[in-house]
Amino acid sequence: MSASTSASVRGAAFWICYAVTVISAVVSIAFAIAAVVDGGVAADNADALYAASRSTALVVLVLVAPLFRSDAALLALAVAMTIVQGIDAFVGAVQGDLGKALGPAVLCLATIIAATFLARSDRIRSAD
Repeated sequence: MSASTSASVRGAAFWICYAVTVISAVVSIAFAIAAVVDGGVAADNADALYAASRSTALVVLVLVAPLFRSDAALLALAVAMTIVQGIDAFVGAVQGDLGKALGPAVLCLATIIAATFLARSDRIRSAD
């Protein structure tokens, strides 16, 4: 594989992983904000507030990731979003809500695939 082809594969892998991770983080914060709005800012809505704070931190980190062009940082964020979406899918399944289980499960799998593509592109690049 030529150097330019390797670089373009790596670039595509980075931006695909970034896009999927951003979508995952934005969906996560959107649902967290919806839960806060539905429950209001009250002591009995603490779980939604904690979810919103977690999601806000992840969105901020994901949005600044391209500034550093660090594959390792993006992979770490992708792993974090995979865990978040995987747990959200589990919670949705336990609640018996197909929509709350299927959506996060799809995002979880998409993030795993995109992160694997990025990680493998690094191996291909280092083999050249």
